[in-house]
Amino acid sequence: MDEKIRRKTTSIKIEPLLWKRVRKKCIDDEIDISDYLENLIKKDMINGKNS
Repeated sequence: MDEKIRRKTTSIKIEPLLWKRVRKKCIDDEIDISDYLENLIKKDMINGKNS
């Protein structure tokens, strides 16, 4: 992530198998899990799926 924006630590509840798959994907793609999730959320918000 290029820009340094202050982030807040939070927690989520997620299925253990799904979390394991996300962790593996992020390791394979060499991306931080927080960045991955944040990007997914931003894409979802931009596509108007939040309404």
